[in-house]
Formats: sequence, C-alpha cells, structure tokens
Amino acid sequence: MSEPAFVSIPDHPFPVGTEHYRGPIPKLDVWDGDYARIRAAGMRIVRSHSYWNHMEPRPGRYELDDFDLMFDLGEKHGLYVWLDIMLGTHGACPEWLTREHPDMRVVNYLGQTVSSHASGAYPQGGVIHCYDHPAWREYGGGLLRHVINRYKDRPSLLIWGLWDGVNYSAAWSPQGGGYPCYCDYTLAKYKAWLRERYTLDELNERFLRRYRRWEDVEPPRSHNNVVEMLVYRRFHYENLADHLKWMVDTANAIDPHHEKRAHGAWFPRPWDEICAPYADSWGMSMPSNNLLTSDDPYKIAERAFAFDWSRSVGKNGRWWNEEIYAGMSPGGVVWNKQSDPQETTTLLWMTLAHGAAGAMFWQYRPEYLSFESPGYCLTALDGRDTPRLTSAEEAVSQIQGLREHLPLDCPPADVAVIYHPESQELFNYNEEGDRFVADVRGVYRTLWANGIPADVLSPNMDWSGYKLVIMPNAALMTAELQGRIEETLENSPETRFVAEGSFGMYSADGQSSYAPPEGFAERFGVRVADFSGVSEFDIRERRNQLSTAYGDLSITSECGYAILEPLGASKAVATLDGDTVAVQTEDARFTWLGLTTSAGFGDVGVPEVVLGLARDAGVTAPVEISGDRVVPVVRRSRLGGRLLFVFNVERSVARSRLRPREPAATAHDLLTQTDLPVIDGGIEVEIEPWGRAVIHLPDSA
Repeated sequence: MSEPAFVSIPDHPFPVGTEHYRGPIPKLDVWDGDYARIRAAGMRIVRSHSYWNHMEPRPGRYELDDFDLMFDLGEKHGLYVWLDIMLGTHGACPEWLTREHPDMRVVNYLGQTVSSHASGAYPQGGVIHCYDHPAWREYGGGLLRHVINRYKDRPSLLIWGLWDGVNYSAAWSPQGGGYPCYCDYTLAKYKAWLRERYTLDELNERFLRRYRRWEDVEPPRSHNNVVEMLVYRRFHYENLADHLKWMVDTANAIDPHHEKRAHGAWFPRPWDEICAPYADSWGMSMPSNNLLTSDDPYKIAERAFAFDWSRSVGKNGRWWNEEIYAGMSPGGVVWNKQSDPQETTTLLWMTLAHGAAGAMFWQYRPEYLSFESPGYCLTALDGRDTPRLTSAEEAVSQIQGLREHLPLDCPPADVAVIYHPESQELFNYNEEGDRFVADVRGVYRTLWANGIPADVLSPNMDWSGYKLVIMPNAALMTAELQGRIEETLENSPETRFVAEGSFGMYSADGQSSYAPPEGFAERFGVRVADFSGVSEFDIRERRNQLSTAYGDLSITSECGYAILEPLGASKAVATLDGDTVAVQTEDARFTWLGLTTSAGFGDVGVPEVVLGLARDAGVTAPVEISGDRVVPVVRRSRLGGRLLFVFNVERSVARSRLRPREPAATAHDLLTQTDLPVIDGGIEVEIEPWGRAVIHLPDSA
C-alpha cells in the first residue's frame, strides 16, 4: 500500500489522538499539563474544534493567540495539531456578519428567518448563516486563507479539518424542520441550476407540471411533494459538494502538503458519496458509550457498518474515526451509563481492524461551557486519570507495537451490502428513515457477527466479482441502480442478487411504479399482487409464521411486506400466512424477499435466512469458529501473511477454536508475544470479556 503524499507522523502508521480545545474551553492554564499527559499516554495528535465567531470577533481582525499556544505546546510535547476551521454546520458565524448582512440568515421552509439558537455542541450559537450568500465565501475565505497562511509551516501541523459534519445551513436549528434553506440567494441558485439542466418543457415533464413561465417555478416545501423534492435535495447535495470543493481548493492553493479532512455521521447520509471525493479523507463521529454494556452487545456491529461505509466513500479508501466518544453521552445535571473502558478500547481496535488511517477520542477534558459536561471525556472533572484514559493508554501502546504490520490491507469481501442514497431519501420523506437504516445495518450486522465480511457499496461503485449482492429497500429505481444491476448480471456471472423489502417500487423520478420492480418485473418473473403487514394481533394469534427454504420462522416484531406472484419459470420460495412473500428466478441468480430480513426480527437480520442465502451463493466465513462465540476480522499484514483480529463482545470469557479457511502453519499472538500451536489447522484462544486477540498468520513458505 503506497504512503500518502501529505505530511504523516513518522513511525506511527496508525496515529491516535484526542480533541482538546473548543474555544474558550478548557482554560489555557491547564494545557501544558494536559499535553504532557496526552503524550505520555502514547497519543500523538491534539485537535481543536473551535468556531468562527471565536476566531474573528471583528471584521478581518483574527484573535488566535490560543491557537498559537496550541502549536507551541504541540512542538514542546511532541504532539501534532489537527486544526478545524468551522465555516459550516457547527457554530455561529461572527455576530457582526449577520448584523451587517441580515439577508444572510437562513430562511426555513415556512418562509421564516431562522434566529440564533444553541445546543450542547455549540452553546455560544449555532449556524444561522446561508452558505449561498456571497459574504460567506468572502469573509469565510478570508478566515480560511489567514489561518492556513499563519500555520502552514508549523512543524506540528498535521491536518486541516475543513468541514465537520457536512450538512445544510442551520440543519440542526429547531426552526429549520430538517429542510434546506429557502432564502433568495439559494432559490436563485436553484433556479439557475434547473435552467442548466432542463428546458421548461422538460421540467414540466419531469415534475408533471404545466408551468408556462420560469418565474412561476418554486421549490417544494414539503416532503409529500416527492417528485420535486428529490430534485431540490439533489441540488443541495451538489451544492454542498461544491462548497466543500471550494474550501479544499482554497486550502490547497496555499498549502498542498497537509491532509484536508471532512466527515459525516455514524449512519450513512444521502450526500456522503457526493461530497467525500473532494476531501483527502472522510470519516465519522460515533456515539459509543452503552453498546457492550447493553443487553444487545452485537449492536456494536452498527459501528463496523459505519467504518466500512466511510472506507468505501473515502478518497482511495482513506478514512478516520474522528470522534470516539470517550464518556457518557451526554452529561448535564443528571447522568447516564458511563462508558466502560473496554468498550472505548474495543471501538479503537475495531477502527484499526476496519482499515482506518487513525482514530481520535472526543474529548480529553470535560466541556464546562454546556451540558455536554461532564460527558464525553477521557479524564475526570479535575483533569486526573480515569480508567478510560489508562485503558486507552494501554491500547495505544499495544497498537503501536503492531506498527511493522501497518497499514493494513482490506481485501474485497465476497458479499456486498448495497446502500442506496436515493432510496434513503424516499424513506426519509415518508418518515421511515430509521427503518431504512435499520434494514441496511440489520443484514450487515448478522454477516459481521458471524465472521462473514461484507463491503458496503452504492450503485456508483463496482459490484463485479462479488458472490452475493444484497439490496435492502432499493426502492427508487434510479438509472444508476438499474444500470449497475444490468451490468453486473451481464459481466459477473458468479454474482447472485437478493433484494429485500421495497425493491423498485418507484421509478427514477419518484412516481410509484405500476409494474414493480421497475424495469425488472418481466426479466425476473415477478408481479406485486398486494401489500400487507404483520401486526401485534397477528403475532399474538400466531399468524406470523414465515415458511422459507431455510426453515419455518416466527416473526417477532411488526413489519410490512409485499405479496408477490411468481411468473413464468420463477418460483415461490417463502410464504407468510398463505401469501407468497419471496420469489426466485429459475437460475437462482435473483431472489426477492417481499419483507426485509430484519424488520420482523427486532432489526436484526434473521440468521437462518441471511446465512442460508450466503451459503447458497457459495459464501463461507474466512474463519470457522467452534466453542464460544467470537467475531473474527481478517486483514493482510504489511509484513506478509494475515492479521486475525478476534473480538469477544460478550461479558464472559470466550474459549474458542479458530480454523482459518486458508490454512496456516504457524500463528503468533501479537498482544502476548507468544506462539500459538496450530493443531489440525485450528488455533485455541481464550479471550477475556470484551477483550480481543490479534494473531499473525504468516504466509506458508
């Protein structure tokens, strides 16, 4: 794997650091001692997350003495600086800017001007300024250029954070309603965008309208206007990408040598893939304080899903886990379950195993300026050690001990789980966005928890060579989705397809299809006869029995389903209360389940069906597990051979036998520095609760 062209930390192929400063907290008099402890813990990066109104309190007058100190202390203590410049999503622009340009304020979907507000993440003001107002690039560009010129030659500089949580103007405003901006500047830009792509007649055809003048064209202001909202949202996603590109281009013109970062969230969002290619790397924030300590520890697979999505969309596969929440979420005057140290370090190890460039904790000290205190932090209120900090210190030391094996190579999996952004849009409009995300993560989780790797892909990525492609709720049959399915059917004969739930129910323009799956009904030999659902009454009355080729199953939670009818040579392969709910083509290359594998099973892909479909496609886990349940992740080592990460996510000791599908003659435990006997192709391991093993399997001579 080639090394990145930008500045890196020598001898630290997987650096770990922590967010430390969100101006003006913590106070400057504790920094020197904090930096010494951070460095002693083996961490190498300190990050700021400070806001525009803190940096430029007067027009063109930048007050950055605190950031000067950050670089000075970084150089004193051997720490690198990750400096965020917050022009969008988080934190207010300077108050003088919206006072001098009142038309810069966001206008919500009801035509109301958004007013100042706050949250735990930005107690001194949230974003109320529209990015489409020319003053944003004028003054924001001034700050960007000044800060980059000021610090670009500092030896402790590592990364420019250019957009934390890429999102709409005032996306988190309580007055915004989750809609984008409707100010005059945005509407004019949208109108120009439309006119570049459509004549008025073409727009009428696309929108099912009878406009006779462009002056009459207005953006939709309700998600119920599905056809037009899909277009308006697409404009905003491309607009976000253009703004990010402007930031990156501006920074690169001054400093082409340091990495430019942006990030998303712990769940996929429809604009991630559009924006991510403009940054050098992508990433995500990650609430994480009560997963292993819950009754459902395998829910931690949802974080692995986010990791693999970030790796898929990151430029050249480069991504960071930008925010491992290091304490309870949130704090305030009452308190929640505190993060267990083992959970914090498990997430750090999972980040490494899923191919990240590095990881950051959020945050080091408690934030005293909002009700995020006393949450999220590695230290106690007075800055002294907690078990979380000492556990992180041990994990960082162990990871650094693996440096000769890093960076890891993550080879393609046999299974692809398809995330379709436009279909997520459709579900969001129907207030079913959580259902969409749960179904995509549900099937991934079952594969991950059973040691079967899966890549998270979109229709814009290459699907060829996969043995199994699973498409949960690919409801909106866009040209990209239809083209990718057809191309893969034609050029990748080994690939089997499984569609789950709502598949091709809508045509590309957002209209309900009369012959779903749109574009494929005749080819796959299936007709949608009707729709129904399993209710709580049905579950009580045992009218919830799903009969499949993999056994008879009881649906345990309410869910909807499509009643399907096989046509031609296709055949029924599952029934529910006498109705056909799954159809398969004669050659078995395509299977459509009219319900998802997780919606009726508590948001967990039901193992009998998911693993049965995998077996039918010739997919087997890279490591056979017997004994107690553990989760293996296999990667390629830079030294050659394989690294086998083995996670025990349960609260009891795991005694397991691991039998790699690819035989190994020798095995070496990298954490205990001991050789493990390989007997009949198997390796015996014992792993503490919430612990892990890292085993090197050299290539055979």
